[in-house]
Amino acid sequence: MLQLLTTLSFAANLLTTSVTPPELRGEALMVALRNGGYTIVLRHARTDRSYREEIGTVPASRTQQRNLNDDGVRDARLMGVVFRKYAIPFGEVLASPMFRTMETAEYAVGPAAPTMVLRAFPSADDARKLISVAPKPGTNRLLVTHHFIIETHVPGIKPGDIGESEAAVVRPSPDGGIELVGRILLADWQALAADAASTSGAAPQGHGAPGANVPAEYPSAPVVFPQTTLGHLAQAYVQAFSSGDTATMRRFIESSLEVDANRPVADRLTRYAELFADNGPLHITAIETTVEREITVVALAKRGGVRLTVKESGQQQGRAASVTLRFEGQ
Repeated sequence: MLQLLTTLSFAANLLTTSVTPPELRGEALMVALRNGGYTIVLRHARTDRSYREEIGTVPASRTQQRNLNDDGVRDARLMGVVFRKYAIPFGEVLASPMFRTMETAEYAVGPAAPTMVLRAFPSADDARKLISVAPKPGTNRLLVTHHFIIETHVPGIKPGDIGESEAAVVRPSPDGGIELVGRILLADWQALAADAASTSGAAPQGHGAPGANVPAEYPSAPVVFPQTTLGHLAQAYVQAFSSGDTATMRRFIESSLEVDANRPVADRLTRYAELFADNGPLHITAIETTVEREITVVALAKRGGVRLTVKESGQQQGRAASVTLRFEGQ
């Protein structure tokens, strides 16, 4: 009799023990996301790790922050390709106010609303509450944040589990908590994007077509500028423009542009500040043409494609006569 009771008790425990479903990955996860109801908690795309600001801070200047590198821009755009391919709907996009998180969101889906809840360190309970919010019916939420937010508040995620450009996918649990559904690793984005151009699907609903603000082409390797005076001038201008720093641009203007009494440095800097505010940094995608004393490069900015033409001065050695930017659709 004792053995029978023990057997019955063991069987009852098997029936009442909850079984954690396996994590979704790849296409199975995309199919689930297409129906809505999930929150993608995304660590920002890959960055230039030669600079690191104090954790939890938000320096005002781009030059005082760690920013996306070309690989990161490529990754974020790839996310947009995947979201379009599988017609993933978004109803809300939030991001830490750092440049790298806001720009990851914008390249992948579209403009994000900034919130310090996704940046504050140490991370408080309000971050857990934000992650556990249920999406609007039929849509998903995208939260672009930092590793410590994900590691602190997503169950099943340990330090080192989610790298840059990777994400945990969660949904609210019945007890008001957070349930890990799956994850998207960098290799997953790359695999899911394969043959995306030939895949059709319904247009996403909610937040708009993700990634629609950027052109489709992006190089698989960094673009190398010609090792000439003209190439160096073009590269130096791109670096100055992308810094987002007027002091850096001033140094370029004063050292590398022809002096023009009709265009004071202050006027040039005012125009530069306007262009950068609208377009963000430039990510070079190709050298289009190089002829005598002129080079044109193709770049990607947050609002679309750009063609940058630099003409070398024939009067002032080592300087540019002009720099012209042509923004697509502007």
